[in-house]
Amino acid sequence: MREINDREGEGTVLGNLGGTYHFLGNHTKAIEYHEQSLAIARKINDRHKEGITLDRLGLAYSSLGNYAKAIKYHEQGLAILREVKDRLSQGAALSNLGIAYHSLGNYTKAIEYHEQSLAITREIKDRENEGRILSNLGFMLDKLHQSELAIVFYKESVNVRETVRQDIRKLDRTLQESYTQSVAGTYRSLADLLLSQGRVLEAQQVLELLKIQELRDYTRDTRTGGTTEGSPLNPLEKPIPTAFNDKIALGSQITQCEQTKCAQRSQLIAQREAANDNFTALVDRLKKALREQEIKDPAQLQSDRFTLAAQKVILANPNVKTVLVYPLVLDDKLWLVWGSQAGKSAVVFDSKEIPVTRKDLSAKVGELQDLLSKRGDPQKLQQVSQQLYQWLIAPIRKQLDENGVQQIVFSLDRATRYIPMAALHDGKQFLIENFAISTILTAEIDTQDKLSANLQDDPVLGLGLTQSVSGFPALTAVRAEIDGIIRTSDRPQDSNGIYPGLELFDLNFTEATLREKVSEYRVLHIATHGKFVPGNPDDSFLILGDGKPLSIPTIRSMTALANTHLVVLSACETGKGGLDKEGLEVAGIGHYFLLSGAKSVMASLWLVNDPATSVLMREFYRRLSQGNISKAEALRQVQIEFLKGKLTVQDASTRSDIPVGLESGTRSPSATTDFSHPYYWAPFIPL
Repeated sequence: MREINDREGEGTVLGNLGGTYHFLGNHTKAIEYHEQSLAIARKINDRHKEGITLDRLGLAYSSLGNYAKAIKYHEQGLAILREVKDRLSQGAALSNLGIAYHSLGNYTKAIEYHEQSLAITREIKDRENEGRILSNLGFMLDKLHQSELAIVFYKESVNVRETVRQDIRKLDRTLQESYTQSVAGTYRSLADLLLSQGRVLEAQQVLELLKIQELRDYTRDTRTGGTTEGSPLNPLEKPIPTAFNDKIALGSQITQCEQTKCAQRSQLIAQREAANDNFTALVDRLKKALREQEIKDPAQLQSDRFTLAAQKVILANPNVKTVLVYPLVLDDKLWLVWGSQAGKSAVVFDSKEIPVTRKDLSAKVGELQDLLSKRGDPQKLQQVSQQLYQWLIAPIRKQLDENGVQQIVFSLDRATRYIPMAALHDGKQFLIENFAISTILTAEIDTQDKLSANLQDDPVLGLGLTQSVSGFPALTAVRAEIDGIIRTSDRPQDSNGIYPGLELFDLNFTEATLREKVSEYRVLHIATHGKFVPGNPDDSFLILGDGKPLSIPTIRSMTALANTHLVVLSACETGKGGLDKEGLEVAGIGHYFLLSGAKSVMASLWLVNDPATSVLMREFYRRLSQGNISKAEALRQVQIEFLKGKLTVQDASTRSDIPVGLESGTRSPSATTDFSHPYYWAPFIPL
């Protein structure tokens, strides 16, 4: 640009460099480039570029904590943007001014600027930033201890964002900032406030929306979870948005009137004062009604789809008393939200706040993972496990025992996703010794089929890798594992097989054969190597028998999985998640089979042992085949037999000649005859 003397282009590139350094957090360097861009804009008299660059300089100074200087630049930029009539950028500058004043503790001024910004975003139908500003207003109102009103704004933010449903992409953070940098963050803040007021059922609905939004983030697919309608306002809240809209619309008219020196200014001010009074009266009425009527849960009276979905989970099996548990992990606390049966066909929800930070919880989960995956000292393992038990189970254990609960279904959050709940210890026993354990993505997506039995004699498609392929060693236990599960038509006298079905090994186990055959079978069993790549989940894969990867994008495209009631992934780390390159937590490989239509999945959290896995799988299917037993209960029974030493390496005698060793990223051979350590029986979790 300099070579061809394109001053406008030079200024644009300098501004883009400034924006890039801002994204990287190098705000001093960002200021340097923005100042060069500003100098050129002024030199060539580009007023529009000058206004935008001044606003971006304000953002950079805010990031450095120099709010007074930031306000100065935002105000200069806003004046020019009004002059050139750029409504979109005016809205951004006003919102950024609001954030700067908030950082200085001047909440009244901050709310005033956010209200002006909101009026513009609605005028120009900028729905994405409308949702963002509503969330910011909720955040500030919460800081002002107006939690009832903050909930209304957070709900409105959620509802706006639910209507957008555009492809996931990063907004221009050099243009407009937010307290809550993600949509999911707004859901978390809303759920936290609802729970703090005892409005548990409303919070449960928001938690379901949070799970679906996170799945949309994971998959980069805004269609995941189907159509969602947001968080409904209760009857006491419904008048407030209308009154607020009237108030900010009049404020916007006054601002424009002052700029044009219109004659109606006094009349407009009087109208705004009346609108303010009406709004204040409605807010007071809301607070009073919540206090006087002691309404802890207005949404209890509503027939909401998420409540009905939770009922289906809790009441899925009338013979098994079930509780549904949602941990909500926040930076400064943990919430436990749970639903249980009340009567024959009703459910009730309750909640409890646990004083543990996200950092401490994550650290303890990491410690547990390390001890489990490396077969650590059992005494140390129990100590760590007991601490997690105290946070996640002990607060509700009394209710579980008093109500005769037999099964716990978890819809897990953040670091809790990486805990094998079966291995939590109360000081005397593991959790699995008292309860069957299941895990669901969301009550809305998962169906009651996941928790039911009805797989007594269904055909199984068994796919296995036995030979070595590039970078992965042979799995000598796989053929015996699948032979022990499936009886085929070419081996009618085979007494080892449990279920009828088809076996395909090595070169016969290809993507083409998987696609061709999977719709014919209710159960899909895959025994192979797996690799999860948290930095880029689309690079995660299972190894096909021909050595090629079965990638997550391929799994997502397999619509025939809708006929599959159970997918068993007898491989390593298929249930493990992690952080992607954007810092978002992503789902493990197993979850993508669910998203493609499979009703339930059994997956692993770490590198599994080959002989132990073979025994566990065969025994799991043997119990499942007996009928009248859920998948979770079948797995529980096998895990208890491992734990009590009733199933050992002797039950895998065909693999006794497997050499000792541990291959990273592979199913590993056995170094012991004892399978009682949770390393052997706890990695597989029902999703």
